[in-house]
Amino acid sequence: MQQGNLTSFEDIRESESAAKETTSFPLLSPVVAEHLNPYTDSVCPSDIHQLLLPDGKRFGLFSDPYATVEYHQPKFGMPNGKYWLETNVNGGEISERELKLIDVLSTNRTMTRRQLERIIFPGMNPQDRAGVEFIKKCRSRGIICAYRWNTPLKDERTKPMAYTLTRYGAEAAEILFRRKVSKDFWSSPVAYTSGQGAKMDLNFVDLASNELYAELVRVDRLVKWERQPAIRADQSTYHYPVAAFEVIRDRGDFLKFWVEVFRPQTDYIQKTAQRFARIRQVYTKLPEHNRPARVLLITDGEARIPLLARLAEQYMPEVPLRFTSDERLLAGIAADTFLEYNVASKKILASTMRFLAEDAPGMRASEFFAETRGSDYDDEFED
Repeated sequence: MQQGNLTSFEDIRESESAAKETTSFPLLSPVVAEHLNPYTDSVCPSDIHQLLLPDGKRFGLFSDPYATVEYHQPKFGMPNGKYWLETNVNGGEISERELKLIDVLSTNRTMTRRQLERIIFPGMNPQDRAGVEFIKKCRSRGIICAYRWNTPLKDERTKPMAYTLTRYGAEAAEILFRRKVSKDFWSSPVAYTSGQGAKMDLNFVDLASNELYAELVRVDRLVKWERQPAIRADQSTYHYPVAAFEVIRDRGDFLKFWVEVFRPQTDYIQKTAQRFARIRQVYTKLPEHNRPARVLLITDGEARIPLLARLAEQYMPEVPLRFTSDERLLAGIAADTFLEYNVASKKILASTMRFLAEDAPGMRASEFFAETRGSDYDDEFED
């Protein structure tokens, strides 16, 4: 899978002034003691002790810093892609579910099966195999391809299969939605030799943020989602969050959020401080009505929160910040999905967003969209 320029907490557009602000904080990543390494049964790379979670727990499902892409059955269905594009898309024989699949992957880039199921099969019983069969059919038609990841770190958790568009799926998106699909959004699946696969870092950022996306769709509150939009405060001050989204709380009551994703990497203290400094620059210059209600930071584990909170207090104290983790999102949105950290008491506390509960009152996104579609049209040619 092609990798873009923007990785988690490393913005190549950072200014020198933002970089200088990091000098008041230790720039070296803390080293975790050997006895806290949960991967002692693995052949670990030499820098792992600078990347580990400080409580000795394993990395979040989407945050292994050594993982590389491995395509599953690389050529499965690929010869059929051109035929499907010419006969189905150009012939107008595309199903509503195929349309949803192409739409979401051409805007969100990559997703797991369970993420796709929440969007394409809302309300489906997890035991139902309709999603499995649908995705298998789309692979055989050459619309999408599948990948998982290799890693030297042993982990008892099952790695999910993830999916991205093929070249033909991307061409279909351009035809159907009149949108330009970047090369980074589709894959030419190849059989990599051992250790040669592309790094998973950018894919993990998307998979982590899309877990939140899928949950917001499931609870029917999401009205807008943009991946890496340019947030401009003025001509020289701008920021690219991992995602920006808007949810509906009730009729006429909307809230904006930015999403950031922390993944462990070399020199993450410095890179995180630089990114926080840039977020602050943009946030404080924006008019109040354009500011996010919260910046949501998805971490690789809860033990990372105290350090990230201290960095946030120093480099973006005005920015309202909430945390969550891979594992909390994978468990589904609940009262304790989102967290805040009290620096003074050194405690992590639940920060409940009650309107995201499944039984919460208020207008839903589906109701909002139903109203915005309206029913006024010219029926001159109606049968």
